[in-house]
Amino acid sequence: MARPQEFEYNEVLNSAMQLFWRKGYATTSIKDLTEVTNLQPGSLYGTFKNKRSLFLESLDFYFFNLYTSINKILQSDKAPLERIENFFEYFIAQKKDDIDRKSCLLVNTLLEIPVEDIEINKQVADMFLKIENEFLMILIEAQERGDLNNQTDPEALSKMLMSGIFGLQVYNRMQPDQQGLKKIINSLLSTLKK
Repeated sequence: MARPQEFEYNEVLNSAMQLFWRKGYATTSIKDLTEVTNLQPGSLYGTFKNKRSLFLESLDFYFFNLYTSINKILQSDKAPLERIENFFEYFIAQKKDDIDRKSCLLVNTLLEIPVEDIEINKQVADMFLKIENEFLMILIEAQERGDLNNQTDPEALSKMLMSGIFGLQVYNRMQPDQQGLKKIINSLLSTLKK
């Protein structure tokens, strides 16, 4: 079957992504996918080849939308450390809206997929590295402006921020608590103060 029109393709991809996000990769069946996408198995296979390919495209679709939102915050004209604070404000707002406690599809994937699955793990690691590099560039800029201590290692700080994001995602899934998240974020951001 020919590929659906672009807007239909994205709708199908979004429906599949939402399902993988809620159920995980392993427990999502082709039957589940045909139900949420309204595609027959033949059309689903014809368009995406198999469940794995659809999942990989869903990860790309998720990351594209996530990175677009994050990039608007991290590349604004505000002061560097303020942009990082704004990122974490955005993070808290996203968790408040996450009533199903889906957390982050990328973090969920890392927790679900075995380390032996090099392809999926590398795809997710590359996505996280892109965000980490955004933090690194902002922290270097902050240091050059004198907003960050010269003795601080921006690379180590960017890795710490990413570790904090992973931990916050897991914490929120396990124990959703806006005030708890804010306290953890305040502690995390306090390491950026001069």
